[in-house]
Amino acid sequence: MYKVILLLMLVLFFSCAEKQQSERNSSVNYDQVDAFFGDDVSQVLFDHLYVVLDSVSYAQLTQNTFLHKSYVAIDKGFPNFEAIDKKTSSCYLRGHTHYIEVLGPNNQYQEPIGKSGIGFSLSNKGEHFHVGVKPKLKKNETPYLSASETVNMPINQQEITWFKAFYSPTKNTNLHTWYAFYNPLFLNSLHQLKQQRYSRKAFLKKSYKKECLFKDIKSISMSCTVNDYNRIAQEMRHLGCQLLKEENKKLTILSGDILIRIHPTDTIKFSHITQIKCRLNALDNRIIQLGNVTITNEGNESTWSFKNLNKTIY
Repeated sequence: MYKVILLLMLVLFFSCAEKQQSERNSSVNYDQVDAFFGDDVSQVLFDHLYVVLDSVSYAQLTQNTFLHKSYVAIDKGFPNFEAIDKKTSSCYLRGHTHYIEVLGPNNQYQEPIGKSGIGFSLSNKGEHFHVGVKPKLKKNETPYLSASETVNMPINQQEITWFKAFYSPTKNTNLHTWYAFYNPLFLNSLHQLKQQRYSRKAFLKKSYKKECLFKDIKSISMSCTVNDYNRIAQEMRHLGCQLLKEENKKLTILSGDILIRIHPTDTIKFSHITQIKCRLNALDNRIIQLGNVTITNEGNESTWSFKNLNKTIY
């Protein structure tokens, strides 16, 4: 009985302490969350990211011959995954399990240059997709992942639910994160596939080209405002993602099948992705300059650097 009372007192203490912390000096205590909250959490896998480029970088990306023919499969997206043209304001770079969405400055979503987002997929053990699905977190009654949106897409003249995404309510962020449950019936309509579970590989199967270099993403590095740093780190922790390293508040988190590296700083106004590292299907050693974006291939690894892009914006 004594142990139960002590545990309840500790949980209450940490709960109150969390509320009293300001956003500026709060930090994620992984040991406390692991020790006092549940282990039955949703499985997390990385799905895709998006980034908005400046006009020069976007034009060079869409017009680079090597990129199109040898580096990665690129298309317009739904519903037919057609080849891009000069009028295309956004494009999709398809890998085996992941993809990158690249937006130009005049994109249909009216997203500003430099803005980015990272999307993950969720699944609950033994639970099939339904509109009432919710993420299982280490701690209930938390503001993290408390908002949701269901996205439908027209396929074959019929509206089909693609996914239900959860996110943390936030203001004035330049770096969005969301976590979605995907509907396998969407794949049935899109690719005429009959699957019990949604698969990233099945979604990308018809657009991915294994003869191209790009395979998938292995890590994403971000420079974040204090608010975004706390939000993203808390989301990862509440979903049970493993903290691999913490050094001077710089976090390296194993988030599903990729690494997330978060660097907090109070000297920037907007958060941004600084670098992504990718796996290649074959050895290659060359540098591809796309305006303010640099892609450096070294062996079977490819590094995308947004350093110059961020300099021009921030």
